Amino acid sequence: MSSSDDDGSEENDPIREEMDDGERTAIRAELSTLSFEELQKLKEKIGAKVYKEALFGSNKKEKDEKPKVFKRENKNRPREMSSKKPVSMIREVPTKIVHKKEVRDPRFDSLCGEFDKKQFSQDYSFLSDLRLNDIKSIRAELKQTDDPEREIKLRRLLQRLTEQHRATKRGKMEIEKKKLEKDFVEKEFKEGKQPYFKNKTEQKVEALVKQYEELKKEGAGRVQRHLKRRQQKVKKKTIRPPASVS
Repeated sequence: MSSSDDDGSEENDPIREEMDDGERTAIRAELSTLSFEELQKLKEKIGAKVYKEALFGSNKKEKDEKPKVFKRENKNRPREMSSKKPVSMIREVPTKIVHKKEVRDPRFDSLCGEFDKKQFSQDYSFLSDLRLNDIKSIRAELKQTDDPEREIKLRRLLQRLTEQHRATKRGKMEIEKKKLEKDFVEKEFKEGKQPYFKNKTEQKVEALVKQYEELKKEGAGRVQRHLKRRQQKVKKKTIRPPASVS
């Protein structure tokens, strides 16, 4: 029964459409005789929606039409898109994720622990032995070389290594000296005495006296060279450029 009714309704649709078109034509003919003011009053009385349907018909066909759904025949195929949909100007382009390389400086990194100067000098004490071996080999090469340019380079290198060796030696002696002073102060406090603390001037004078004594052991020429360098250093500090006049 339902199928026959559906068939009948499908067959009667063109007839109904023709009847609607005829009625709509008759209504338009009647409305054409009315003035603009009368048409406005009629529109306000029956409503704008009914007025438009009476003149132009309903939009059922447009409402019934659903947008086309694009389906893929296979899930591995790309999705089909409508050509009527405009493509946006701003598009997200996938870029390769680049992991930023972190630079770690052990001097300022808390994960590497705190710097211990004493422990550092103990761990790298073997460098002083290697430096001494280099000094001996350079001196031996100086005796054998005849090239003046090579001799100048070797002498400069020997001087630099010797200064580094002396600086390392002075640092070790300074650490031992501070340790002895600390032990002496602790001993004085334990005995109930008040230890004497030297000021910076006294410490500087004592260090200079000790330095000159060490230079004397190396020879008079060493003292003279040291004094000459010190005079040049003091002279550079005293000679200052004149202040610029604004």
